[in-house]
Amino acid sequence: MARYLSGIRRQLQDVSDLLAARYGKDSSIAEIGVKSLVSATLLEHELMLLESYKEAPDEHDTLHMVASSRF
Repeated sequence: MARYLSGIRRQLQDVSDLLAARYGKDSSIAEIGVKSLVSATLLEHELMLLESYKEAPDEHDTLHMVASSRF
């Protein structure tokens, strides 16, 4: 899934650049293109966090317990 999101993000980057070049970076359509790119980037980042948590749950649980015990 991360591979697909990465591809989508790259395509949205290209589209965003094209919209800014064609209509101007301050146009509403270019701004929507940037927002779409940001959304895809955030989605990709969240997925990477979830996947890293799945790979090392013990480490995350230990860090959470240490942080919780300090308060």
